[in-house]
Amino acid sequence: MRILGTVASSSREVPGAPTIGTATNVPSGRAYNNGRADVTFTAPTFDGGLPITSYTVTSSPGGFTGSGASSPVTVTGLQSNTSYTFTVTATNSSGTGTASAASNSITATTVPQAPTIGTATTGNASATVTYTAGATGGSAITTFTATSSPGSQTGTGASPITVSGLTNGTAYTFTVTATNANGTSTASAASNSVTPAVPSLSAWSNVGSYPAGRGYMASTSGGGYLWSAGGRSSAVQANTDSYRSTDGASWSSTGALPSGRWTFGGAYDGTYFQVFSGLNSSNVDTNTSYYNNGSSWSTGTVVPNSGEAVRGWSIGSAVATNGYWYAVGQREVYYRTGTGAWSTGTQAPARTGTGINGFGAGNTTNNSARSIAYGINENNNIVYSQTTIGGSWSTVATIPYTSSRPFVATTGSYIFVYGGDSPFQTTCYRYNGSSWDVQSSLPANRGNWGGAGSIGNDIFQWSGESSIGVQETTSYKATQN
Repeated sequence: MRILGTVASSSREVPGAPTIGTATNVPSGRAYNNGRADVTFTAPTFDGGLPITSYTVTSSPGGFTGSGASSPVTVTGLQSNTSYTFTVTATNSSGTGTASAASNSITATTVPQAPTIGTATTGNASATVTYTAGATGGSAITTFTATSSPGSQTGTGASPITVSGLTNGTAYTFTVTATNANGTSTASAASNSVTPAVPSLSAWSNVGSYPAGRGYMASTSGGGYLWSAGGRSSAVQANTDSYRSTDGASWSSTGALPSGRWTFGGAYDGTYFQVFSGLNSSNVDTNTSYYNNGSSWSTGTVVPNSGEAVRGWSIGSAVATNGYWYAVGQREVYYRTGTGAWSTGTQAPARTGTGINGFGAGNTTNNSARSIAYGINENNNIVYSQTTIGGSWSTVATIPYTSSRPFVATTGSYIFVYGGDSPFQTTCYRYNGSSWDVQSSLPANRGNWGGAGSIGNDIFQWSGESSIGVQETTSYKATQN
């Protein structure tokens, strides 16, 4: 009979659970909602009697997985700014073992989500672009960048972003990206198309009336107001009334000057409307100064030298004045901060010719940042600028028409020169930094020191004379589009 022998058998099982190590967030350059974690572990002590062929790391939440033959294993596709833990399993030819304990918790961080594009608005060789920020990706956004197409000109900042360096007449669209410590997002969708162009000045409109017809008054703009005081009328040579307005249409009294003045200058120092020297009702030169807080006048320190037909201008909180005598041609400049003591500055630019012509024709005004002042030499029609009160003067350009006492106002980087007398006229020109271009004319002749100034993108002219001795009350406004 056959005797059957025994056959030895061996057990083949799935592996044991690996020992979990450390989960680490790896954020650099990771796209939004495609975060990465690297997870370390130690192989199980029991391999089931078979070689382990792979390890699988699984996230919680989300069930995102990664696999590899050894530690560490990378898991991708994690959602930005979301917390995860991870477990590891080992697999051999018999199957997959039980999962390890959960790892430490990490927060997946990535580059930001792409912004949502808003609206592009054209400017002069520039455009502004609005957008809405997306999610941060778990790390604070440090920069938003708008990029043009074509040209790849860029601008950065909070919405809206200004992109400069564009070519007028060329159509552009824009995209916006967001950047954090991990990198830069994908670009937003493209914006609407815009074509930059040199903005134009609107037609002048009649917005109302100044309370009284005046010539040779002190005026300026600042603090969101148009300011003016005194001046001559048909009945009174040197008036005391003063007013201010936010729109050129409605004027409020700011009180009576302590003494009537005409042919005198004014400036705004950030707190007060100040006026300087001029002629009194007896046509006598004075050297008094007054300042107004919007409701009443106070007497300031005297200007070191008297002079009729003085001018005023301001930079920041500092004001300055100069003037001339009919026979002498005074060009001395005095300046001060606020209502403090006067100092002597650099003389106004030399005149050409003789007689009544001096620096500072019309009403010298400063730009919206109040960082530069402009004035015109009445005789040679040269525009001068000053960036430091009491400092040196620079030649800007010669205006393209001849006039005594033209009005001067600024919006942004543009200088506007308009009206004037000798002869009285309606002319208006704009200087763009390199050349002059013709703008809409005033509706009627204006000169002899009417009011002029700017608020935002609006420039104004009010009152003044339409011919010698004929005072007007009309207020005009034009807007730099």
